[in-house]
Amino acid sequence: MIKFKMLLAIFFLFFFLGADNEAKKETLDPAAALKYLEAKEQVLEKWAKVEVRRGTDLFRKKNQAMQKTVDELIDYRFIARYIIDDIWESTPEPEREELFDKIRELFTELYLEDTFYNKAYEKKYIEKGVRKKYIRGVPESVYIVSEVQVIHKGRPVIYELIYHMHIVDGVYKVFDIELDTVSVVRNYREQFRRNLKDQTVDELIKRIDKVIRGRRKGNNKPPKPAKTDDKKSPEKQPEKPSSPK
Repeated sequence: MIKFKMLLAIFFLFFFLGADNEAKKETLDPAAALKYLEAKEQVLEKWAKVEVRRGTDLFRKKNQAMQKTVDELIDYRFIARYIIDDIWESTPEPEREELFDKIRELFTELYLEDTFYNKAYEKKYIEKGVRKKYIRGVPESVYIVSEVQVIHKGRPVIYELIYHMHIVDGVYKVFDIELDTVSVVRNYREQFRRNLKDQTVDELIKRIDKVIRGRRKGNNKPPKPAKTDDKKSPEKQPEKPSSPK
């Protein structure tokens, strides 16, 4: 009888502890994720409109403020690990951190240059929700669909951006962006993994650096607003994310 009571007590103890742990699990809230994303993007939009000369204190202040905001929004650590997968664990710490920094630079370029530095940029958020098993390593995540219009080569272009977010240390972070259904992290994972079959991590770092320098050379100045013919309808033909060759 005593043994039975002890077993019963242990059962209830584990039951309530389990229930408490479930309660502590953070529930995904698409509305909260959207609010956080929108607040960060408003900061980026504000700074992107500030015209500054390169080399000035204000130029450095602008860059630092935008980088800080992007760092608070994007989960670079997950992206880096996902892109090179098992090679991440076998890569020595110094090379791993250098590779992480390069991937961080690349995704910052992709995110900022392709949207916020386009002065004719317009965005609206049109849908949000929760998705299960969108990508390996993330059992459940929030997706936020936005429609973006920019001026490209003198013509308005409309495309769809889907942000995928999860909670990291109590904060919503973007771990992937789909550009008209093309996943940026999956695209780069395929490219980099293929390159790593024939290259060392050091060679991959140099390749990513070359891609970054190429993008910066092409985006040396923010695009100027272009005059458009009101009769022309927007094209739905976005440029796909650049990938290393």
